Amino acid sequence: MLADGVLSLLARLIADAGYMYAATMSCQVQSYDLFTPDVGELSFLTDKIAPHPFYTRGFILHQDNQVLDLIARACKHQNSARHLLVKGSCNYVVCDGKITDRVDQPSFEAMEAVGGIGDTLTGLVSALVEIGRSIQDSIRIAALANRLAGALVSPSSASQVADII
Repeated sequence: MLADGVLSLLARLIADAGYMYAATMSCQVQSYDLFTPDVGELSFLTDKIAPHPFYTRGFILHQDNQVLDLIARACKHQNSARHLLVKGSCNYVVCDGKITDRVDQPSFEAMEAVGGIGDTLTGLVSALVEIGRSIQDSIRIAALANRLAGALVSPSSASQVADII
């Protein structure tokens, strides 16, 4: 954004799932531009009285079939960043409470169990935002790039995140 001929940069607050908890517990959710939860972590955002994911009211696990409802609930109660990248067998791109895109191909079930996949997604999104892409485009591109990297590896249950990177 140009102001008096000087380029000024806007800081973006992007929180991976782990830091999303700190943002939520410190009541700073609305300051964030992006959270990157998986479906279970998204459940935490829908429980307005849980101080920590461990204390959610019994709906943090096995929620894959409820992802659309969980997104709607987290956004409705303003307990979410403006954008979400909901990770899982299908990655959901959410902007202002609306699902704007889905990325589900290529699909490798084994990738969902690889520790660090969320970190690679958050890193890719952050890098794309830093070079000037919109957050919404960055989420979509990062989700696809991460899946394409998996396609090159053909991941198995023994795969490590370094193999995909």
